[in-house]
Amino acid sequence: IFVDIMMPRLDGYQTCALIKKNTHFATTPVIMLSSKDGLFDRARGRMVGSDEYLTKPFTKDSLLKTIGAHAPVRT
Repeated sequence: IFVDIMMPRLDGYQTCALIKKNTHFATTPVIMLSSKDGLFDRARGRMVGSDEYLTKPFTKDSLLKTIGAHAPVRT
């Protein structure tokens, strides 16, 4: 699941925390997207359970690498 930190109503941190608290989705990877690249922002993402944190703008290669790390290839 890709979650942008800046969203209306619930921010990405709140959304990630809700996803990770749900027993059906707790093991589903959550990848946070943000233009913020500070240490505090990344740490806060980890604290709410995010699996990765990509800073915008990101490259196609970094996106595919992140997806590959969390989505096994089916053969």
